[in-house]
Amino acid sequence: MAGYKDWIEAININIDYFSAFMKAWVAFNAWYKFSGEIPPGTDQKCIEYISEQSNRFKTYMTNLLNATDSEGLTYQDNLVKLHEALLNAAITTQEFIGVRQQISFSEVAVKNKNNLEKFDYSNIHYKCLRSQGKLTTTVKNNRTGLEILHIEQDEYDEETLKQQSIFIQLSDTQKTKCLQCYKKLNPYIITSVLDTSEEARKIGVYSFINDSNKRSQAIITILYMLRCCLAHGDISPDEAANRVYKYAYEVIDHL
Repeated sequence: MAGYKDWIEAININIDYFSAFMKAWVAFNAWYKFSGEIPPGTDQKCIEYISEQSNRFKTYMTNLLNATDSEGLTYQDNLVKLHEALLNAAITTQEFIGVRQQISFSEVAVKNKNNLEKFDYSNIHYKCLRSQGKLTTTVKNNRTGLEILHIEQDEYDEETLKQQSIFIQLSDTQKTKCLQCYKKLNPYIITSVLDTSEEARKIGVYSFINDSNKRSQAIITILYMLRCCLAHGDISPDEAANRVYKYAYEVIDHL
């Protein structure tokens, strides 16, 4: 993690895109908090809504990603440069999945819409259900019909699950299969919007998935992750990071 001396030494960066990006984010934040278009909630909830649902911000972005005029091509060029800058800067965060991940278009955290996972293995039934704000994990012996594990949690927490005495009493195979089932309900899944298939959409020299909705969702998520890193002082303010925020600023400021 960067220390205060790193920030002091970065004062003389010619153009401070860290500040420029945050000013643009403040304007964006004011829009989604007070426009009435986005349901009220935490910043993360608002960003998830913006990335998943139809709204003016996302629609404008999607249109720019599909446009072939000068405005669209300029926007797409800034997207490509943001992608390149992220590759060179190696900025990491644990904002979504609880462990540090590099911010990139190849590892985008997307909200997992799966609320039920179940399967049978060796006469044992494994089931994980997310309902009414609770996550319930059960393991049942199909031969006897008896539950050998029943755990309710207010949120997804694999480590807490593994610490439960009733989980510890399972056999090694049962533990493995229970966790296999449980992981399917991780609140976020990691996906890539880069593609090398024939159906890919070429933007600059890079190939992205041919789905402008998912590309927009990835951009919005990445902008939010960069905002969190900057707000938490979780980056080194060097020239590589400054370049990332330069193009992040261009991408958000245009909107």
